[in-house]
Amino acid sequence: MFHVAYCIDKNYQQHFGASITSLLLNFSGDATNLSIHVVTDHADPDFRAKLDLLNSLFKARIELHFVRPEDIQSMASFKAKSAPHVTTAAYFRLLLSSILPETVKKVLYLDADTIVLSDLAEMLRIDLAGAAVAGVPDYSAKDMTERHQIKQYINTGVMLLDLDQWRQKDYGVRCMTFASQNQEKLYFGDQCTINLLFQDSLNLLHSKWNFYVTPFQQSKPSENIAILHFITGDKPWHSWYENEVAKLYWRYLDVSPWTGAVPVAPTTLDKAHRLARLLHRQNKSADAISVYEQMLASLNRLSSTTPQA
Repeated sequence: MFHVAYCIDKNYQQHFGASITSLLLNFSGDATNLSIHVVTDHADPDFRAKLDLLNSLFKARIELHFVRPEDIQSMASFKAKSAPHVTTAAYFRLLLSSILPETVKKVLYLDADTIVLSDLAEMLRIDLAGAAVAGVPDYSAKDMTERHQIKQYINTGVMLLDLDQWRQKDYGVRCMTFASQNQEKLYFGDQCTINLLFQDSLNLLHSKWNFYVTPFQQSKPSENIAILHFITGDKPWHSWYENEVAKLYWRYLDVSPWTGAVPVAPTTLDKAHRLARLLHRQNKSADAISVYEQMLASLNRLSSTTPQA
């Protein structure tokens, strides 16, 4: 049995929907051997209904698991100094060894802002060779290894975890304790926690298993890329997102139970300006002008409410 886990809160249900749909559509093996664990703090009837629909369409097993309120309360104070978009839900993955059944020996963890482009059976068969964690070197690995004075620094958005080893060595509790006592070191939240605690039990994976996509990046993923990961605070569901690779997110979302969603509108002048420039590059001049007119109207309103000296 292959095991995959996602950790999400209510705000990421739609994006999880795109990711899990891409995973299921590209899995070419016997889907009855695939178990997907959804770890969350919230599951309303609509979300459960969408999971039921996925269950009816695919043969994989989808299971819901809930984080205990006391654990959420403990995580509430954990921050990510250099990544304000990282939420408390990111820390849920530190508890996978205790939340998932003991029958789950190894699990592939995926962030909800990933899109799977090929069959992951090969990745799920990777031998961890005694390591507790395996992942791809992070986008900021050079800077973070120097800052923390460590040898390697992985991105924790895609990881293989030896849960048996996590349980035997009580790594979940140790991670929580470390995060609580070393918050000044948590530049990228739980990612720094895992990298600092697992230096001696960390394996590196090929970059095809976690290909980073940023808004301004121009290079397109090659054919061998298996997983796209939309890093940074700007995401493909934002209307101002400049990278054309975002269309892959919408392609899978539109064939998921979450179909019909629309891009998030800008809430600041900077984001509105980026949207207008994007529309202009797409030869949507009328739409770009409309955004600029809204920006000017907003500036006029701001000017009229600013006290004069």
